[in-house]
Amino acid sequence: MKYDVIVIGAGPGGSECARELARAGKKVAIVEYRQVGGICLNRGCIPAKTMLYSAEMFRTGKKIKEYGIRFCQDVPGFDFDAMIEKRAQIMEKLRKGLTFLLKKDGVDILEGFGELVDNGKVKVGDEIYEADKVVLATGGDARRFPGYIEDDERFLVSDNIFGLKQFPKSILIVGGGPVGTEFATFFRTFDVEVHILDLSPRFLNIFDDDLGDELVKSFKRDGINCHLETTVESIDPSGEMLKVKLQNGEEIEVEKVLSAIGMVPNTDYVKIEGLEKDGPRVKVNQYLETSLENVYAIGDVNGMSGSAYGAEREGQIVAAHIIGEGLEDLLIDYSNFPDVVFCDPEVATCGLSEKECVEKGIDYKVGKVQFMVNGKAVIKGDTRGFCKVIADKTTDQVLGMHIIGPQATEIIHGAVIPVMHDFTVTEWLRKVWGHPVIAEVIKAALHDCASK
Repeated sequence: MKYDVIVIGAGPGGSECARELARAGKKVAIVEYRQVGGICLNRGCIPAKTMLYSAEMFRTGKKIKEYGIRFCQDVPGFDFDAMIEKRAQIMEKLRKGLTFLLKKDGVDILEGFGELVDNGKVKVGDEIYEADKVVLATGGDARRFPGYIEDDERFLVSDNIFGLKQFPKSILIVGGGPVGTEFATFFRTFDVEVHILDLSPRFLNIFDDDLGDELVKSFKRDGINCHLETTVESIDPSGEMLKVKLQNGEEIEVEKVLSAIGMVPNTDYVKIEGLEKDGPRVKVNQYLETSLENVYAIGDVNGMSGSAYGAEREGQIVAAHIIGEGLEDLLIDYSNFPDVVFCDPEVATCGLSEKECVEKGIDYKVGKVQFMVNGKAVIKGDTRGFCKVIADKTTDQVLGMHIIGPQATEIIHGAVIPVMHDFTVTEWLRKVWGHPVIAEVIKAALHDCASK
């Protein structure tokens, strides 16, 4: 069968691309050998955030007596099986919804492992399908740290961690990025002994340094064991507990170990020569075209955004490029992406960090306020963290915003348009904020920046 476009991979990027093309009248097929929704829906964002929401409600339940709420039991309990069931229900509902939308928009769903075997030819099982254009949305696989033992169930990655049937007594998390810090929060909420390590002197080291430093302080207050500027030297799996030796000389014993050190782009789907790479990532131009004629690559396989929502936008860009309309409105500056991490406290960032300003030679100023001055944060009993604004000292243009604290992942989106469109601090302060709201912390940070 012949298609206008075949998309290999039904994750957020592939699904968005296929739907946009089909709605524009293109004959489109999407190939998936596992489940629609990809890593995000099935082995990443959605199951993880469901578990993190359970943890958030548990933390809230522990302090509701302070607000005059009384239940039969003074201390909330937790049912692990019920959480797993709720997680499964949410994933199934979203999976069915996405499948419905793909079919409603006219996308053919081809079940099986899709391989690009020749120019414009994709093999699925024993069938060969032809297409004018092919989009690689093949995602990635969780990276394993050296010494990871594949066939030992005590060794976990983001794929198999969702198979846990109960809480471990202790866990070592290797990697202080978004995945590692989110799972550290989840397990510590339920009194698991958590160790987390990173080669950097702080967590979330791709963000502004102040965010990672503050998160380390918060984790330590919560009883999380933070091992910085080190990594795993060796693991002895011979006993019931894993005996871990770190490069800094520390030795710990844990029941489980989680590798959370990023993704490896999956290019196993490409069986022809000529696909250019930049390291393990597929190399693309600004329109996400690869070195292979009429072949695009989006999402984790090109490694440019590292997020589900980044993959979605890249899917839209490819669809617009193929259709020939609306492309300029979709092209993106990745530095203006809102990055969100659902650890506790939450972390969110948009625009340039201080380090990036220094590297670019920008003379900048900083406005920074603590959440303890925010009325709504005080009411809710969570005043950890801060909001930080970075602006050009000469032009007053807002260059970046960085937040750690309550609802950071929500309120950061109020910064995206001002940062994208070069608002000055003065222009942004023309806006009126409601009261009392968490987002007022942005206003306070802007006022602090204006005074500099």
